[in-house]
Amino acid sequence: MTPFLMLPVPIQNAACLWALLICFGGIADAISLFKQKRYRYCALSALCFALGYFLLHVCREGTELRLKGQVDPFALDLLHQPAFLFLIFLALASVVCIGLYANVHRWKTTHITSASIKESVDLLPAGVCYYLEEGRCVLVNHRMNDICFSLTGRSLQNGAAFYEFVKGKKVHALSDGTAVSFRHRVLSDQGAPLYELIADDITELYEKNEELRRDNEKARQLAANMKTYGETIADTVRRQEILQAKTSIHDEMNRMILATKKTTDNQSDEQERREILQMWRAQALLLCKEAGVRKSRNVVSDLDTLASAIGIRLSWDGVPETESTQALTLFLSAAREAMTNAAKHAGAELLSIHIDESDTALSASFTNDGKKPLLPITENGGLKNLRERIEKAGGQMRIDVTDGFALSVSIPKEEMTNAI
Repeated sequence: MTPFLMLPVPIQNAACLWALLICFGGIADAISLFKQKRYRYCALSALCFALGYFLLHVCREGTELRLKGQVDPFALDLLHQPAFLFLIFLALASVVCIGLYANVHRWKTTHITSASIKESVDLLPAGVCYYLEEGRCVLVNHRMNDICFSLTGRSLQNGAAFYEFVKGKKVHALSDGTAVSFRHRVLSDQGAPLYELIADDITELYEKNEELRRDNEKARQLAANMKTYGETIADTVRRQEILQAKTSIHDEMNRMILATKKTTDNQSDEQERREILQMWRAQALLLCKEAGVRKSRNVVSDLDTLASAIGIRLSWDGVPETESTQALTLFLSAAREAMTNAAKHAGAELLSIHIDESDTALSASFTNDGKKPLLPITENGGLKNLRERIEKAGGQMRIDVTDGFALSVSIPKEEMTNAI
């Protein structure tokens, strides 16, 4: 059998390289196993390293023998051993190194490690950051780094400084169109404080909130316009009535002037002159009455105009005939509130108005064709204010949601200025 010393030099050099690779493999396996806290396997990898180093030393002694012609007697005895023994030890050490390497990677796939935790945290849609009291980051995922870069223009290096930057606002809009909200709390790591900062993605909620804010702004603007219109509608109707009265008086004056001229030219008898005088007296009394304020009774066209402006059609079953300022004003307020609720909450297209008027009260009911309320009606805002005004005037208000939303009011015609 050929001793190792008699092998060709290239084969001896290859054996040296093989032993060196076994040394490196044993070191790498030992480090990985030590991180996994598998100390028994660490001892096996150390033994593999020792074997590789021993074979490497023997190969080096063979090189020394060729170059200088003398070596240690023990090394010389080893070099005269059969070559196949060296190959067996090298193969055995190689199998152990490869087996330990495969075992390390198989263990990583079946056990939770710091690397697997970091990989899992990086896949979360929420931003995650854990930092110590001085601000040094312990764990930061990719999403939190992207959020920090979007808000500050730089990557996350100091967790405490970043929290001071974001804690002033509840919601932060990012450059990519998303919105996040931050949560912060203090944990304990072996008695030392550990700070947790989580960034939740609330893009959908933020968009819905913005849409709701815009709708509320439109509703407030519409309510303000309706309030202004309601406050001026009575005065507008009164001015129209006065204009019509003045036109009628003007036409009547022209007729009386022509009749007087005709009577004078024809030298009529005493009876005709008396009739002409009586007409002048009646006209004078009418002019005196016009000095007072006339009440509007025709509000149908004005409410129809207001309803068309907000997309509602009105169906009238009777019209108010009263001249009571109190009754008309409260009726207009109730109609405006019914139209507002029908358009804003019920999505209605038609509002039916039923009028029932007596000598002492004006009763009206408002029913829309919109969707039925799903929750009990809570009177606040306009409905609450309307009930207070009507009850202060001595009237009544009732809400019925049996077949939809119906508002009924009963308003006394007696003037009570504190209710208007």
